[in-house]
Amino acid sequence: MKRTSPVSLPPSTQATVVRCMATTLGQHYGIDPIPVLRRAGIDPGIMQEVDARLPITSLSPLWLLCAEVTGDANFGIRAARYHQSANLYGMDLALYACTTLGEAVQRHVQLVNLASTVGQPLLRQDERSDWRMEFHLNGGYTPTDIARDFYWHFHVRMFERLTGKPAATFMRGIELARTSPADRQEWDALNVRVSFDQPLSAFVFHNASWDLPLPGANPRLLAQVERPILQYLAQHGMPLPLSALRARLAELLTGPSSLEELAGHLDIARGQLETALQQHGLSFAQLLDQTREAQALQLLRDPQWSMEQIAERIGFSSASSLIRAFRRWQGCTPLAWRKRWLSQESGRV
Repeated sequence: MKRTSPVSLPPSTQATVVRCMATTLGQHYGIDPIPVLRRAGIDPGIMQEVDARLPITSLSPLWLLCAEVTGDANFGIRAARYHQSANLYGMDLALYACTTLGEAVQRHVQLVNLASTVGQPLLRQDERSDWRMEFHLNGGYTPTDIARDFYWHFHVRMFERLTGKPAATFMRGIELARTSPADRQEWDALNVRVSFDQPLSAFVFHNASWDLPLPGANPRLLAQVERPILQYLAQHGMPLPLSALRARLAELLTGPSSLEELAGHLDIARGQLETALQQHGLSFAQLLDQTREAQALQLLRDPQWSMEQIAERIGFSSASSLIRAFRRWQGCTPLAWRKRWLSQESGRV
């Protein structure tokens, strides 16, 4: 999978993580969080600002101070249990609505800058064909071990909730760039092999689990929760996931399909959408072409769809226009592609 270009922004994270840390201090340790926040130079009022972001340099002292006042080196692990959906701007709902674990992991990689720009995950397959979600830091910044613990434990819990299964059933291991803790009990409790002192951090997913169906799959919900996420990313100058743009553009193919129409559909400024496409090195015409191709391939898998119906569904005026475009995309006619695909599918039964 192609790696997203590094975000040209100072590393920052959603300020809602401060709410999570404050909740942990109050509910888990019985410590009033307000004096702790003020001592770290953070205005407690920021916990109520849903759209606010904080530079990582402001959050690192707070993580360290929380560990100091609680006397608990595992504060980050405790805090992961208090990170609620309301703190994530709908990102977790976008993952829950995906159809498979693999789709959810890919969606997470695309949307992670919503939560934090401290690093960018990269997906690749290893020599065993298992999937590695590797975490590459941006701007040379190294998070505190407490923040790293929070990040990784939260994600294990999130993926377990997504699948309804323990991590050991879909994850081969966890590799961490942080040093090995004196007490590994919390890590051993994950029941997944954890390796410390690695060159970089990564989750390793079993290839066999990539197509694991998710119980909460809901394409309609995904469309609903993705719009405000795209608006947030656009407003903060962050890359918009191409898969999300194609999915939303696919909803418009039967009518006028233009840059203006898509921007209006997403409720973002035309200039913001134009900038987002430029970040991916694409024009709107190329995005439209890619979207039509993806939709055509999907519809051709169903023999009940005629060429005329497919052409109309993806915005072509006639079946002949579809055939010409498809030859350019795949080097064959739509009927030839359908015949080959159906033959391959019948051979798998």
